[in-house]
Amino acid sequence: MKKALLYCVYCGVLAAVLTSCGGATQKGVVTDSSELSVAEAEIPTHAVEGKWNIENVVVSDTLNARPADIDPKTPQYFTFADGQYSVTTNCNTLQGSYEQKGDSIVLGDGPATLMACDRPQVEDLLRQVIPQVKTVDFVNDSTLRLNSDGSAYIVLTKAAE
Repeated sequence: MKKALLYCVYCGVLAAVLTSCGGATQKGVVTDSSELSVAEAEIPTHAVEGKWNIENVVVSDTLNARPADIDPKTPQYFTFADGQYSVTTNCNTLQGSYEQKGDSIVLGDGPATLMACDRPQVEDLLRQVIPQVKTVDFVNDSTLRLNSDGSAYIVLTKAAE
């Protein structure tokens, strides 16, 4: 009987402590992150929307391509808008859908042009890396990195408007 009484007292004290630590709001500010809805938690802190110049495409420590080194006169870039992306290289374009949730991003397959190119290094590496992209890291307001699970990644810088 004493054990049952002690258990009831313990549960009551535990309930009071947990209730007092709950998410009180002050001036409409949530102080307990557990009150955030799932939809709010998935809103990206930074969106990839817009035009981004390709700075570097890296497959491994020894395999990468920098558009500025290959064809400095021709801009190569990604454009993200309305759930669709487009990549313009020095020869062809690649397109597809994308979905960003927080720092997760998935780049889907889509149509691509297939013209013969003199220097397709960037494009060839993009075709390898794009399907592997899983996350996006914003280095700062003007630079982002699309990462794979492994060592492959793409570095993009915000294009001037």
